Amino acid sequence: MKSVGIVGGLGPETTSKFYLDLISLARKHCDSYPKIIIDNVSFPFYLEEEIIKKSENEHRILPYLEDSIRKLNKAGVDFIVIPCNTVHIFIEDLRRISKVPILSILDETIKVIKKEGYRKIGLLATTKTIDRKLYETPLVENGINIAIPTKTEQEIVAKIILRILENTSDGKDKMSLLKIIDNLFKRGSESILLGCTDLQLILNQSDLKTKLIDTANILMSATFNKLSDINQNTEFKGR
Repeated sequence: MKSVGIVGGLGPETTSKFYLDLISLARKHCDSYPKIIIDNVSFPFYLEEEIIKKSENEHRILPYLEDSIRKLNKAGVDFIVIPCNTVHIFIEDLRRISKVPILSILDETIKVIKKEGYRKIGLLATTKTIDRKLYETPLVENGINIAIPTKTEQEIVAKIILRILENTSDGKDKMSLLKIIDNLFKRGSESILLGCTDLQLILNQSDLKTKLIDTANILMSATFNKLSDINQNTEFKGR
């Protein structure tokens, strides 16, 4: 049976949910638990705020990510996943030092969006993800327009993501996000892309009338499918 290594702690609750969702799928579709190794990246808390809120000093987290990739390689995993969109700015750097494949949450998400045939997508993500155009560039290259929050709205989104990580988010944050989402729809969005995996902890499909594109769920589905290629050739296409 293949094993997957998870670069965890970006943030912790998302990592926990990612793990539990994989276990739940294995219960439903397989005859044994999957082999999972999680390395919780130990980095200073101040980096969260600098990267997410201020969109700066992201290079300081790279050594921690590289260390995690090396540990998972040494542990003997067959492939690696990173349930965090923002740090995918370093995906090629990390792939260069890894002896095993690293699935990209960006690539997997773009595949889904292209298959759905959307013409314009509204994006909710960290300021760094938006500034680096992690989704905008590949979407536009594929003929898909993108709508992003205004500067004021993005400041709100960034603060909400930080509160989720600090476990201080409340119902007001969901209402604020729904208001921003409504504005993105008014700007022509046909669907909303949760380009930050932590947002799925307070937003889900039942909150919207149109389809919500959840990057955490997309990566989890791709991870399960890669594991089940060996287990019993079961393909899971999302919940």
